[in-house]
Amino acid sequence: MDTSTSTIAEQLSLSLRAWPPRTADTDSLPFLISRINEQRGGFRNVTEQSLEEEIRAIDAGDTNPTGNNVDSQEDGAPDLKSQRDGVVAAREEIIKQIVQAQMESAYALDFVSLLLSKYTPRQAEISISPFLKQNVPMGSIGTEIVQLPQVLESQTSDDKITSTGWKLQSLNAAADSLLTSATRLEKEMDRETKYWEQVLAIKERRWSVCRLPREKHTLGVRYGFAEAAPEFRDRGLAALRRGETGDIDLDLGIRASEPRLLRVQVEERGEIIASSEANEARLRSNDTVEGSILQARNSIFDEELYHELHREARNLTNRGIRCIGDTIVVPLEDDKRILIDLVSRTDDLLETPQQVHNLAAMVALSLRILLSHAHRQNLIRRSQPPPPLTERRPPRQTYAILRPMLAHLQHHSTKSSMQSFLHEVCSIFHNAHLDFDIGQTTSSFNLSNIAKLAPSASTPFVETLINSVCAPLNSSIPITLPSKSSSLTIHIRTHLMGTEYKSTITSSHPQSTLSTLPPETHFTSPTEIEAHILHLITLDLVSLIESNPENGGWKAECPHLGQLRAIRGDKDKEKRNRSQMLTVSLQRNKLEASWTGLGGGGGIDAAAATGGTYIWRGDGDGDGDGDTSDENGSIKKSLFDVMRSAAGRGGD
Repeated sequence: MDTSTSTIAEQLSLSLRAWPPRTADTDSLPFLISRINEQRGGFRNVTEQSLEEEIRAIDAGDTNPTGNNVDSQEDGAPDLKSQRDGVVAAREEIIKQIVQAQMESAYALDFVSLLLSKYTPRQAEISISPFLKQNVPMGSIGTEIVQLPQVLESQTSDDKITSTGWKLQSLNAAADSLLTSATRLEKEMDRETKYWEQVLAIKERRWSVCRLPREKHTLGVRYGFAEAAPEFRDRGLAALRRGETGDIDLDLGIRASEPRLLRVQVEERGEIIASSEANEARLRSNDTVEGSILQARNSIFDEELYHELHREARNLTNRGIRCIGDTIVVPLEDDKRILIDLVSRTDDLLETPQQVHNLAAMVALSLRILLSHAHRQNLIRRSQPPPPLTERRPPRQTYAILRPMLAHLQHHSTKSSMQSFLHEVCSIFHNAHLDFDIGQTTSSFNLSNIAKLAPSASTPFVETLINSVCAPLNSSIPITLPSKSSSLTIHIRTHLMGTEYKSTITSSHPQSTLSTLPPETHFTSPTEIEAHILHLITLDLVSLIESNPENGGWKAECPHLGQLRAIRGDKDKEKRNRSQMLTVSLQRNKLEASWTGLGGGGGIDAAAATGGTYIWRGDGDGDGDGDTSDENGSIKKSLFDVMRSAAGRGGD
């Protein structure tokens, strides 16, 4: 029983809240309207038919005749919120419009009040705003009634005709303006077409066309060299501006007014005999754009070359190079020198014979090739990994331009001087009826041999050529001495720092004095090597005279001084054990044989005993017809004839 009682108590629920008091406001019309709007969503949704259907549904037992459930109420909540937001926004917009209307009406009121202040100031002061009253004087605006003039029909027709004329005139002016614009556009198109055709031609010629750094809308051409010095690299950019006719106007910026070029001159005894630019094709005038670019490139290249030559010449004063004013003076020979300067293209250049002009042109071309090689070395150095950073920036090195050229000139001059010296000695020996053969000179630098080299993939031909030009120069002159048992080779080596000489002696006679000398001897002066050669030839002459059975009995006494002694052993007591001293002296221009001895006897022996001298001089041709004379005027005697006569056996 207790269990059933507790179950009924749990299922039964009673509300103990009191009923809300009934007030008169709940039956009022505004309250009912608000309830209908809240429940039905307005009077639009309430019709007689809908109300009847709702009543029938209630009678049928439907607890929710309106079809509204909790979900629909939840769905309607956002709509009510959006409606409230829309109402608030509409309210704010209405307020803004009201404020705007109020401001405009206040402006209109101020304007009318200010206009009336001229006529009824007391009434106007009542309605005018304080701000306008303080800033605008009263009565500053007035009105006046203007009576419109009467317009006649004839005047109206005239006005129509005038307006029609103005319209026609305006249309004609517009047509003329359009035609003028079309003509101008056509000319502008022609100028633009001509300009871009020339720009395209420059681009096709492999010139680098780019925008100017400070003028993004202007094209420029880079005619300079990327590996040049900074002060010349930055100047190698010119603007391609369009001229009045459409042609390109090359704007070079800050530079010399006239193109400049490097001139090499050869001076002999104070007179200019050659000029490198006398007949060069690069001086021909060319008015095209490409010609102007080429002239600008050649000019800036020669300016850089002249600058680098000046930097290098300051370090070569010990080689005889001087900078006199704007001219670099390079010594060539005793009476010749090379002058290098930078001149304007319009300067008068000396016309010289072609055979003399070749030297100056060769020097100018070599200098330009060496500067291009220096640019290539800069590119190779820049493409490699950079060295470690240091606090001090390394100085820019001086290019080797003058030094290779000077080495070649000095080597050629030294070799020519040595050959001339040997030919003079050779002519002397030919006049003395002695053998003295000079072999063919061999040189390490030979353009014909370099041109035959096959180009390799790693080293281009240009690199091979320049490396051979900058390499030390070696020349060898073989000489066969009069004894024919000994040979002498003169080696001339010229590098960037100077010239060195080396003599190599080879003797097949073991008892010869030459075999006791060092096989190689080094010298640094041409005077020393010439004296050494004369000394070696003298030693060979002493050996030749001593080894010849028909020499008159001469024996070497002091070979290094060229002295020989002859001793007589006749049966005659007066002539027995007579001795003669012979001295052989060789100089560049003569061979001298002098002897001395005791007097006595008669004939040739008496003449020989008193002593004598024979001199052989060369004529420079080596034909053996030179002056060979003694004190009595005897000519054309060989060395051995003189030796026998000197020994006192010429009449035996």
